[in-house]
Amino acid sequence: MKKHVIAFIGLGKMGAAMAANIQRAGYPLVVWNRSANKAASLIALGAQLAESPEAAAAEADFVISSLADDNSVRAVVSGEGGLLSGMRPGSVHIGTSTISPNLADELGAMHTAAGCHYIAGPVIGRVPAAEAAELMTLLAGNPDRINAARSLVATYAPQIVVVGEQPGQASTAKLIANFLGASGMDLIGQTIAWAERSQIPFKLVSMMLDSFFAHPATRDYVAKIGDRDFDNVGFTVSGGLKDVNLMIKSADEVKLKLSSAEALRAKLESATANGWQDKDWSCFTDVDRSR
Repeated sequence: MKKHVIAFIGLGKMGAAMAANIQRAGYPLVVWNRSANKAASLIALGAQLAESPEAAAAEADFVISSLADDNSVRAVVSGEGGLLSGMRPGSVHIGTSTISPNLADELGAMHTAAGCHYIAGPVIGRVPAAEAAELMTLLAGNPDRINAARSLVATYAPQIVVVGEQPGQASTAKLIANFLGASGMDLIGQTIAWAERSQIPFKLVSMMLDSFFAHPATRDYVAKIGDRDFDNVGFTVSGGLKDVNLMIKSADEVKLKLSSAEALRAKLESATANGWQDKDWSCFTDVDRSR
């Protein structure tokens, strides 16, 4: 069966790796990048170089973009020579960039008005995962178009999670994933800094970190907080506030500011002010949720 022609827009490290996987899967490939030299390895294996995003899209059944930010996506989609003006009626654009949810929804409306389709498909994973075709992708858009794109998407992201029908939902989910990653790194960094200044062996701290992120109690707290199960008390707000104050004092003694612990203290104090001092201490998470 003849394979769809794919246009790939944006050949940075992630984009180039994803495009190479699509090409290895046997799809005819048309590519565009601001710096044309980045397309050399793909062209050597048979890809066609387009002179603009519009020209690339005009050749394709599916367009995939991998771009830096909202501004670059806007420019490539709707600027002069933009891909939207070249897309065929009924063709599909899959945006793999991390962009704002508002822009993702706007792109959905723009494509619909032009008689084509937009699927938000941000990817999760670093460059080595992209090179190995081991990315995860979060998809949102028309369910029929998502189903039609699955075999193509699987060439670079075999882990496919459908988030919903509004493109902005996939963008929000990707930002949540990045928030978890950044917050986790911040927590790890503060933990290691505190241990270093207190002369606690790194091997012990590493073991504690590994245990925490893999511990069943962490999963239990996800369910507890999700269900607002704060009356089933394992440890009280009062006890939690006492411990967090001890953490801050201990770190102060080695001249370290634990910014995460100070944020926790403020929320536990707010929980106490709300009369929650005898509830499970995880209820401090409702301070943000109920604002």
